[in-house]
Amino acid sequence: MIESNAPNYFSISMYPTEPLDNEEALSSLLKVFESNSKLVPQQWGNSELIRLDYNRNEILEKSLLERKVSEVYLHRTSNIKYSGKFNIFTNSRSFLDFDFNKTMPQKFWSLFFQLSDQIAEIVKPRWGVTHISYSPTYPWKSELERLHIWLNLCSQPIPVRFLPNGPLGLGTRTYFGGHILELFGKDFLMNATGVVTELSWGGIRIDVSDNPWEVDLESFLEKWVALMNYLDSPKVMAIPSFDEDQMGVTFNPNISWINYLNKK
Repeated sequence: MIESNAPNYFSISMYPTEPLDNEEALSSLLKVFESNSKLVPQQWGNSELIRLDYNRNEILEKSLLERKVSEVYLHRTSNIKYSGKFNIFTNSRSFLDFDFNKTMPQKFWSLFFQLSDQIAEIVKPRWGVTHISYSPTYPWKSELERLHIWLNLCSQPIPVRFLPNGPLGLGTRTYFGGHILELFGKDFLMNATGVVTELSWGGIRIDVSDNPWEVDLESFLEKWVALMNYLDSPKVMAIPSFDEDQMGVTFNPNISWINYLNKK
């Protein structure tokens, strides 16, 4: 049995394929946050240390006209709190990442996933993971606790892990697009367990379960393992190695990702 209590953070991580270096795309992304009064950014900057009053026109001017900004940071410090960043120009290392504070009321959890879908529709990620994270137990003392630590690391596809090793694994909601969708195969993904949705922009979304924000962690992990086992056969997912001290997981690239890197 896992004692999960309340989430400790909510995260949206994506590797975009669409650049934001034009007014239509960048405005569309910013308007997604502005479309709900609970999500409107309050601060912005071109680094973590700089926080100016949020102004969409200023962001457009600095990013597109003056070309002085290549990375945009957004922050909200009241109600639904979050901080995040994204790249204006797209390359193989482009990364969009937003963390939402654990204080987000449960009635807004579905809104969080709606926001994720709206962002994905604009940036069309080759890989994206949206996740509700619960604090794991260190060191793990049971199989469920081991799986929980693995899940949490899979849901954090930061560049230093993702780029050399490929997709680490699924989160609460996972997006497949571009060459990663091709590596798995569309038909293969459409037949996966879980809740599979073909998206209008060409990607595929897999939720571990219906309304995954309503599922208790233990039930979620059972469904998650079944999905991970199914997705293992194309040999795209990174290979996990569990630490002897039962504190963490490291990853290595699988054969399909090695072949992809060798062809680049």
